[in-house]
Amino acid sequence: MQDYKYIEGLEKAIGYSFLDKDLLIRALTHSSFNADGNYEKLEFLGDAVVQIIVSNYLYENHHYLSEGEMTVTRAYAVCGETLGKASSQMNLDKYILIGSSGRKKKINKNNSVMADVFEAVTAAIYLDVGMDTAREFVLKNLTDYVEEYIESGDNKDYKTRLQHIVQEKYSLEPRYVVHGEKGPAHDKTFNIDVYVKDRLCGKGKGKSKKKAQQNAAMNALKKYDRRGSF
Repeated sequence: MQDYKYIEGLEKAIGYSFLDKDLLIRALTHSSFNADGNYEKLEFLGDAVVQIIVSNYLYENHHYLSEGEMTVTRAYAVCGETLGKASSQMNLDKYILIGSSGRKKKINKNNSVMADVFEAVTAAIYLDVGMDTAREFVLKNLTDYVEEYIESGDNKDYKTRLQHIVQEKYSLEPRYVVHGEKGPAHDKTFNIDVYVKDRLCGKGKGKSKKKAQQNAAMNALKKYDRRGSF
């Protein structure tokens, strides 16, 4: 068991006082510190707990979003970058228990490790007192990221929505074809067409193939929303 000041500081950072302090310690223990009693199994459980909490939040508070938009938003909320940022805001890097090899590499500052710790702490809270408090912890730390992402419009994944519609109607996937590209290597513009059942349904252009595909899918969906077919 770690000393009182360590536990007190850690619980203050997390915003929750554990009944089982050993759960908390395990959630912050890297494998370089303890190969057997580390956070890896807690991380496994925490991944599922965070997923369901974010899914439920989107379902209850943003029911107007399409399934595709919810899926993209959830993926952003639970990705390593976002969870790592949330851990950094709590300064959890100061409390991660790492071995000498880990200290040399400063792995407590690694975003992937920070994301793992967020999931492990979530699982530890869930095991300590249940889902309600775990939900409070997750939403307290992730809601702002979710809301900012939705407001930015980056969750509007037109490709995902188009794929779902085409798969449901025809049991196949849209086909994207590069129609042309213009400009120098460092500043290209791509033109991409999207086909459904060999029928041209939308055209798009963008500074990357990904952006051009999204624009092609968006235009195909506009036609579909007007006509009810492709």
